[in-house]
Amino acid sequence: MRLFDDPIDSYINEELGLQRVPGLSMALVRQGKVLKAAGYGQANLETRTPATAETVYQLASVTKQTIAACILLLEQESKLSLDDPVSRHLPKTLSTPSTWEKITLKHLLTHTSGLVTDEPLDLTRRYTEADAVAAVKPLPLHFTPGEKWQYCNFGFVLLGEVIRRITNQTWDQFLTERFFQPLEMRATRRHTLTELVSHRADGYALESEKRVNVASWSRDFASGGLLTTVQDLAKWEGMLRNGSILKPETRARLFEPVMLNSGKPHLYGLGWNLAGVAGKRTAEHGGSRPGFATHYWRELDGDNAVILLANSGADLGRVAQGIAARATR
Repeated sequence: MRLFDDPIDSYINEELGLQRVPGLSMALVRQGKVLKAAGYGQANLETRTPATAETVYQLASVTKQTIAACILLLEQESKLSLDDPVSRHLPKTLSTPSTWEKITLKHLLTHTSGLVTDEPLDLTRRYTEADAVAAVKPLPLHFTPGEKWQYCNFGFVLLGEVIRRITNQTWDQFLTERFFQPLEMRATRRHTLTELVSHRADGYALESEKRVNVASWSRDFASGGLLTTVQDLAKWEGMLRNGSILKPETRARLFEPVMLNSGKPHLYGLGWNLAGVAGKRTAEHGGSRPGFATHYWRELDGDNAVILLANSGADLGRVAQGIAARATR
């Protein structure tokens, strides 16, 4: 139950107004336990449906940490190594060019592969992972693998295909069987436009100061194709803190900065941006799609995590920091 004078509620409602966000759901988690989970504003403006902790949003690029967890689980089970070349684990139908020979799974996970930043295809059209790979293969690398860091959605499309090749399951099927079902994340699934999804939020954008519905976005690759709730992500946070699926030493690898060829570290782990606040290490990742914004922030040297899902573009990183500051007062 939310209190009228709760400083977190007041702060979030103020931010909704400032950033003109229709609806937002939030979970504040400490030591893997939910302290607060709530919704603010509206999940659907036409029906005036309130946003709640059970509202389902597109997760966008926060999906990447779940793919990283899959790859680490497969390494934990000795089915691959992060140092393997990606060509070793892709289906034969997705033959790779010679320029990809030195690209490893770790390069893909850490955005240091040199591959193009995104698939050069019409983002509004329905197409397959094979279509994306075929479009990217002829293109030159932007840099030598491991030379520098450059955000690359396409690398996670390839990782989804690696999971398919090794497990004989699609990336979302493997996630569901090995993570979501054991964690009882019942609302989390691959994005769909054709199936009915209970409590799903519509996505909105501003065009010429007018609110428009943009809920028909169709991308569902491993780079950002999940639907979920803050309640389910709070269970994922519990797994990251003290779960049994990944061993503690395996979980820790998610948050190790990548070392570039020069020997210098870059503050990105495996699907996580790394930083520090007031002398404490933190990890976070945001995501965006037309009509949606997401952000997941957690302390590595502390106990708190803040998870935010919204149905419009927004600066949720700032909001997460504001909630974290108020949670520790």
